[in-house]
Amino acid sequence: MVFYRLKDLIKAIRACKTHADERAVIQKESAFIRTSFKEENTELRHSNISKLLYIHMLGYPAHFGQIECLKLAASPLFSDKRLGYLGTMLLLDENQEVLTLLTNSLKK
Repeated sequence: MVFYRLKDLIKAIRACKTHADERAVIQKESAFIRTSFKEENTELRHSNISKLLYIHMLGYPAHFGQIECLKLAASPLFSDKRLGYLGTMLLLDENQEVLTLLTNSLKK
C-alpha cells in the first residue's frame, strides 16, 4: 500500500499494533519515495519530502532526501522553498559538503 498524502501515512503508522508493523509501513513508503526521486517525479516531490521529514522525526533514516530538499529550496514557489529550507535544516548538519549548494542557491 502506497500513501500519497502525509495524513494517510500518519494514520497508517498510528494504526500499527507493533513496532515491526510500523517499520514495515515506513520501509514500504521509503522505497516508494526513493523510486519517485529516481524518476524525477516533480508533482509528488513536495508531499514526498513532507512524508520523509515525518519519517525522520520518528527516528528512521531519511538522508536520501537531502538533494531533493535542495531542489525544493531552489524552486520559485514559496511553499516549496519553505519546505526545502526546513528539510535541509533537519537532514543536513554543518559538516555536509552539500551545504555549499544551498549557500550558492541562497546567494542567487
